[in-house]
Amino acid sequence: MIGAPSDLAPSAEVALGFHVALEAKDFEAFADLWTPDAVNELPFHSPVSPPALDGREAIVADYRAMITKRKDLQFTIHSVIVDESAEHVVVEFSGRSIIGETGTVYKQDYIGVFTVEGTRLSRLRLYADPQRAAAALKAIR
Repeated sequence: MIGAPSDLAPSAEVALGFHVALEAKDFEAFADLWTPDAVNELPFHSPVSPPALDGREAIVADYRAMITKRKDLQFTIHSVIVDESAEHVVVEFSGRSIIGETGTVYKQDYIGVFTVEGTRLSRLRLYADPQRAAAALKAIR
């Protein structure tokens, strides 16, 4: 992960754990980030993605299916904002990887609104370009 500031609030560290675990393809650590009833919302979802993933098991299964065969996955953190309650963390980031099934380079820009409860994520609203996602991911969905 490139660009993450070093002096972060604990809730921001939890949110950035999302990126660290996915880059490492550490799905046990990724699962540990989420509350059992967590929700991952995709407000601008593509035709190859559901509008939401409900529950830790569904979230982990979906990311495992998308990420397992990726190569050179790297996130760049552009900004991290923590609200006064330290319950919400907004992360602007970009990602780059090679889709293992096709060899295609996939680049995407994101805004993630993470809701943190203690040391776990209870909700993620992930905003991205749905057309770019559909074009890159249709071969693996």
